[in-house]
Amino acid sequence: MSDLTIYGTTISPFTRTVRMCLEEKDETYRIYEYMPGSDEQKQEHPFGKVPAIRDADLHLYETLAICVYIDEEYATDPQLQPRDAVEKADMFQRISLYLDEGYPNLFAGLIFPRLVAPMQGKRADESDVQAHLPKIEKYLAVADKELRGQRWMVGEEMSLADLFLAPAIYYVKMTPEGQKLLSGLENLSAWYTNMTTVESFRDTAPKLPGK
Repeated sequence: MSDLTIYGTTISPFTRTVRMCLEEKDETYRIYEYMPGSDEQKQEHPFGKVPAIRDADLHLYETLAICVYIDEEYATDPQLQPRDAVEKADMFQRISLYLDEGYPNLFAGLIFPRLVAPMQGKRADESDVQAHLPKIEKYLAVADKELRGQRWMVGEEMSLADLFLAPAIYYVKMTPEGQKLLSGLENLSAWYTNMTTVESFRDTAPKLPGK
């Protein structure tokens, strides 16, 4: 049994990714609901980002580092990283692309203006949405093409690559633009439908205010 504590809000896609890793390993954990940029979170992450974890004497921040640690420290099945070197490189390539090109544009162009801003009583900057849509469309098209009709993003088993992207697509599907984009991407849509059957994904679904 782990003594692991997560610091970060459950509505964060990255916190959800870490929670999914722990759920897959059937490990218990505690969570403190610290918002990004809060004074509390700045004690856990130098830039106040979420999530961070503490596990006994270990303190880690940044989602990828945390997930690799969980998969290797808690080595029970399922293993969330491919053993094959090529597949493992493919997994990290897809995660890197998501972190560099996927999430920044999905958040700025859809998740924030369509979901977060209304919760904060703000109006979306429509020009900003339109500016991000071509980048979002390109990223999703690449993700769709690389799936090649596979059930999982890499190889024959679910991996960290799946656990990174799925929480963001969960929010993208709540937006009209996201629904329209995904409707034309057969591989990505089928992959996401499959992800909705994964127990750790269902069990970590966030509760948004007013949703």
